[in-house]
Amino acid sequence: MLGRRRVLSVFITALFLLSSTPIIGAQDDDSSYVRAESLLVVVQGNVSHDSAAYTQGLEFHQGRLFESTGLYGNSTLREVNLSSGSVIRSVDLNASEFGEGMTFVDDEIIQLTWQEGIAYRYQMDTFDIVGNYTFEGEGWGLVYDGHQLIMSNRTDVLTIRNASTFEIEGTLNVTLNGEPLSKINEMEIWEGILLANIYQTEEIVGIDLNSGVAILHIDASGLRPQGAGVMNGIAFDSTTQSLWITGKEWPMMYNVTFIEPDVPSEPEPEVESPSSDDENFIYSNVLLAIMLAAIVILLAMNLKDGGRNPPDGGALE
Repeated sequence: MLGRRRVLSVFITALFLLSSTPIIGAQDDDSSYVRAESLLVVVQGNVSHDSAAYTQGLEFHQGRLFESTGLYGNSTLREVNLSSGSVIRSVDLNASEFGEGMTFVDDEIIQLTWQEGIAYRYQMDTFDIVGNYTFEGEGWGLVYDGHQLIMSNRTDVLTIRNASTFEIEGTLNVTLNGEPLSKINEMEIWEGILLANIYQTEEIVGIDLNSGVAILHIDASGLRPQGAGVMNGIAFDSTTQSLWITGKEWPMMYNVTFIEPDVPSEPEPEVESPSSDDENFIYSNVLLAIMLAAIVILLAMNLKDGGRNPPDGGALE
């Protein structure tokens, strides 16, 4: 009986090893993040832009174009003629204030300052200040998604703010291909996605507002004019369904669309020989199968012969 129990114990152990073996080494999963789709910018047209404008915010409202400009002593909020690039009207910030991103909330405009910790609220038609707010840290980009304000501040964390009180209501961590994405600058809502310039690059990203994951990575290289500053400024005109981009001190503003890049055809992949991990997996399974077969045979022999060491029955006869 003891011999049978030993054989049965070995048998159960082998079965356990055999059933668990496929799990070993099955943790190689490189899909732990969403890789952003790569797109290219295609220019559909262009218009003139004030080459003296240090663009910090750009936005259409009811077909009219508005812009926030920066630099100490030159910061403004302005309405711009889209066709000519000329300034229709403007209001200056204090010389000690550096203008940053701006956005519309209904018929009012909110404009950030860079390091002064102040946001101004203007009436659209008069540019009269109807309120102001204070905040901590730097002000970079600002956009309104129809419910809340979204503000960038150089870091990879966007701040979600109440559109009426400017109070913080949440944050959103932004990643690109699994890595934190900082230097998010001027922003725009486009087709439900948050488009954003990445400061000091010629890249635009499209961010999912639920997860903070950049699902689009857009190459806008080649548009920056000679001698101009960095790209900064994205505006969507809902009246014409057109998307526009420009930059700091750019003489042009471009109407753009996005396309997928051409991917060159690749030769047929060669059939690869099994990797060492695959060979080890097959080898271990073969060994386990041999062990299992041997155990089954031994068990059958024990059952047939009444055990390897049957008791001596002579004394009982």
